[in-house]
Amino acid sequence: MESNKPNAFKVKEICQLGMVVKDLDRVVEDWSTRFGFGPWSFHDIPGMRVGCVFVGPIEFEIAQPVEGYPQEGAAKILCDYLDTWGDGVHHVGFPVDDVEEEAAGLESQGVKVLAQGGGTYAYVESGGPGSMIFELMQRSAYDLIKEKGLDGYVEEMMKQSQSTNRGEDESK
Repeated sequence: MESNKPNAFKVKEICQLGMVVKDLDRVVEDWSTRFGFGPWSFHDIPGMRVGCVFVGPIEFEIAQPVEGYPQEGAAKILCDYLDTWGDGVHHVGFPVDDVEEEAAGLESQGVKVLAQGGGTYAYVESGGPGSMIFELMQRSAYDLIKEKGLDGYVEEMMKQSQSTNRGEDESK
């Protein structure tokens, strides 16, 4: 249900520019050579190869869909964008304290939630004039990415997942 009541949500900072491209290696080489971007971190996540680089507090996240991988969730919306528009800026990300709460509040204002992941992110499409895709990023996850890079973040999430799974196994 859409409401005209103003949402309490307020963007306080931008932390990420997300792009989708057909050839990640080519973009990284070009940006590194011509603009001095680096150091880069890379990671393979379901459906995508991702390269990340920080320029000050802003993370450039460049995703390349992986051919032959079933596209769903975040990977699907990136592929759909690439198929429709080609290489380019896909989204602007900003940190929030509670992704699920903010996404629900925005949805009640008529904002379309495109994909969500484990309380750590939500892609939303603003609709209306100047429609844009935004990524709500869990602040603690973003801080960890800033501190340890994407690989460090994924490694930390795997450790937490294994720890949680061990606890579940022990309780059975």
